[in-house]
Amino acid sequence: MSSNRGAKEGIRLLRKEISNPSQMKNLSDIKVRKAMRSNLRTWWNEATELEREAGVIWYSEAQAFAKELSVRFNVSREVAAGVISALSPNNKWERNKIDAVAVFEAVQAGVPMDRVKVCTYNANKEKAFEIAKGNQSILKQSPKTYAFARNVGEMDEAFVTIDKWHLRACQTISKKPKACKESCTAKQYRLLQDDCLKVAAEYGVSGHVFQATIWTTIRNRWMA
Repeated sequence: MSSNRGAKEGIRLLRKEISNPSQMKNLSDIKVRKAMRSNLRTWWNEATELEREAGVIWYSEAQAFAKELSVRFNVSREVAAGVISALSPNNKWERNKIDAVAVFEAVQAGVPMDRVKVCTYNANKEKAFEIAKGNQSILKQSPKTYAFARNVGEMDEAFVTIDKWHLRACQTISKKPKACKESCTAKQYRLLQDDCLKVAAEYGVSGHVFQATIWTTIRNRWMA
């Protein structure tokens, strides 16, 4: 076996291993992270022109909405984006926006949280209310929520919003649904974020546009 062929076989084996959720525990392993970066490149190259356009447009629209909330409710764009992010799990984007407005309106009017209906988990609703009230510590305790707040609220390109779709893309190049680890620790998050930014830089795009493009691409394939 030639060294070139051996390297290719090694990458394929690593990709198979990464799709095993237990491999997420091994992010200190250089080979594991190298394989994950390779998977991200594969998904980027898989993206169509329309999917790449969607990756650019999505954050522009989200930033515009966060700015709208900021002005309407007299809060920082970071707080506005934090509320949007806290309400996002298992929530469609259009409903996510409706829920964000409802939370800010309730906080300003002094309406109790239990009287407000949102389409996400109760723990996330509680988090959204705390952020809307200005509790910045709640915002910073959650890496994903904070990264989204920085991306959307402050256009900060030093952060990447890593959700379950990004985690899936890191672990597998399968175009069909496959069991993957869908959460990570704060330490793992930082490592994954660093790797995403590195790969994005290779293609000359910001981390959040890279992430949104991959999010769109893998989601489209798995839900086809």
